[in-house]
This record gives sequence, structure tokens and C-alpha cells, in this order.
Amino acid sequence: MRYILAVDIGGTFTDLVAYDLDSGAVRYAKTPTTYNDFVEGIFTCFSKVDVPVKDAALVKHGSTLVINALIQRQGAKTALITTKGFRDTLEIGRGNRPTPFDLRYRRDDALVPRTLRFEIAGRIDGKGREIDPLDTVALNRLGDDFAALDIEAVAISFLNSYATPDHEVAAAQTLRERLPDVYVTAGTELSREWSEYERTTTVCANAYVGPLLTGYLERFENVLADQQFDGSLYMM
Repeated sequence: MRYILAVDIGGTFTDLVAYDLDSGAVRYAKTPTTYNDFVEGIFTCFSKVDVPVKDAALVKHGSTLVINALIQRQGAKTALITTKGFRDTLEIGRGNRPTPFDLRYRRDDALVPRTLRFEIAGRIDGKGREIDPLDTVALNRLGDDFAALDIEAVAISFLNSYATPDHEVAAAQTLRERLPDVYVTAGTELSREWSEYERTTTVCANAYVGPLLTGYLERFENVLADQQFDGSLYMM
């Protein structure tokens, strides 16, 4: 028999639905979410529906891990590298606000504190032309600093990189080689939108949750493989 499995990790419960492709029968299981090891809760559900992992043709997996980490501010220790003069883009933001007439309104703190935001020389103009080359010496020095600071994730967002991403690509490659255990992400890998604030906040959010999700998915895939799963895994 072959099954399609859908599993969701929530803040309170982990749920699983198994659909038998041959008979059309549906089985359900629910168990409390195991915060010490999320994978444990999933495989408890597998046991409850009595479906061997190797019989699954497809596993679709939803999770609130990312949104919970953002809301609870329990993400990775993240550093931001940006173009010289643009260290405060995260806090300058935009003029709009969700409650325009509330004089007591305050934005939430940035995901990356100012002490972990670093500027580097190198400049691309609005037409995508290089004005100043990327300062690779300073970049390598930052790599050493990040190792000393126990940085877990690095976000890279350079001015006008949506037009020409070469500096971001080079910086990401250099840091991944120097810091293989650190999650490194560049804004243009996620979005080629022209607005600096939007791209910077996006890449910072990705870096903030990247180590958590990457570590979890690696463990989940390894456990699936150990139990002879040879189907497809989709993540939402």
C-alpha cells in the first residue's frame, strides 16, 4: 500500500492525516507537540495511524516553527552586513504606520540590534554599475569577528543589489567558505525588489529563522531516510 501523508506541527498539537491511495481510506492522529524534539511528535503520529514510513509516497509538512520564532523572538543570533552608510535602514523604515493617530505607537525592535549591524565599502549605482569594488579585506575581517561573536546567521543586503547582485553573491560565497557552520543568506537570493528597507527586512527575517528551520529539516529528512522513505517531501 502507498499513502499520502499530511502532518502539521502547531503550538499545542502535532496532527497527521494519512490517505490510502488504494482504498481511499483516511486515518487521523493527534499528539501533543514535543518541543524538545519536534520529530518525535511526528513519528508518534505515524505509530498511531499504523503507517510505515516506507509506505509513504508523499509527505506534506506544515509548521508554525518559523512564525513562532519570529513572534517570540527566539531566532538565531544574527548579524547584518550592508553598504557603508546604510546601517540603520532597518530602523529608519518607512513613514507609514499601522495606527497613524496613536501618538504612543512604537515599532517593535529590529530583529538585528545595531551592535550586530556592520557596514562595508563597495557600491553599485541605481543603474547596476559598480562605483566602488567590494572591500574583500574588510569582509574577511568581519568573518573573523563573527566567529569570535558566536554569530549563528548572517544577512547580506547591499544598496542597489537588485540591479546587479554581484557584490552580494561574492560576499555570501566568501562567508560560506569561511564560516561553514553559520547560516548565510543574501537579499537578492530572496527578492529582487528595488526597495532597500523591504529587501533588508526580508533577508534579516530569513537569517533569523534559517538555522532553526534548516536544522529541523535536516534531522527530519535523516530520520525519514533511516526508515526507508523514498517518496517526496513538501514543506509549507
